[in-house]
Amino acid sequence: MSKEWQVPIDREIKIYNRLDELQRLNEGLEQIGAEVGWPERAVLDLSLACEELVVNIVNYGFPAGGEHLIDVSIQASRSSVEVKIVDGGIPFNPLEETDPFDLLELDIEDRPIGGLGIFFVKRLMDDIHYEYAEGLNRFCMRKQFQSNK
Repeated sequence: MSKEWQVPIDREIKIYNRLDELQRLNEGLEQIGAEVGWPERAVLDLSLACEELVVNIVNYGFPAGGEHLIDVSIQASRSSVEVKIVDGGIPFNPLEETDPFDLLELDIEDRPIGGLGIFFVKRLMDDIHYEYAEGLNRFCMRKQFQSNK
């Protein structure tokens, strides 16, 4: 019996700060999920979490414009994944923003646009961490998957 699935995948997907690059990122995540045997729901959750973070980087990280790389590194096995998203945009820690539960208590017309993306990321992932070091935003998230033996 092959034990290849136990060898973690260590892959890097470099994308540009454009929304059309999300398709390439999602395709990469789908390929990794297929290689290690994740359930479809796990791939969808991970894609949503990555999309929320990358959309924020694209929309707000580079106010002066220009083309910039966003580095997404993925370490994956059948039962877990760690994703690191690194960009050289302006420092921004989404974990220090208003608690999304506070936003949910406001009337719809009083809620600011946005702000719930990190709420979804927190709900989908088991562990998330942000740091700004050496001129780079570094966002790391981890997830353990249920074993389907």
